[in-house]
Amino acid sequence: MQFDRHMLKRLLAMNDAQLSALIEKIATEAGIDPAQLGLNPNNIQSIRETLEGANAEDLQRFQGIYDAYRTGRRKS
Repeated sequence: MQFDRHMLKRLLAMNDAQLSALIEKIATEAGIDPAQLGLNPNNIQSIRETLEGANAEDLQRFQGIYDAYRTGRRKS
């Protein structure tokens, strides 16, 4: 996955149910119980606001976290 403006636009174009489902899927793949996230309309809106405000530095940080996670999973 490449974290860039195009990807952010795709995420922000999802409706709340789609975005929640994607977040839950990522959590499950990371070994996190999605129920622990407590997703609801209020925090989905907060997630959207965070994504909308992401700058180039944030995108690089997201990419680094994602790449480290993927590398770690391959070693397991």
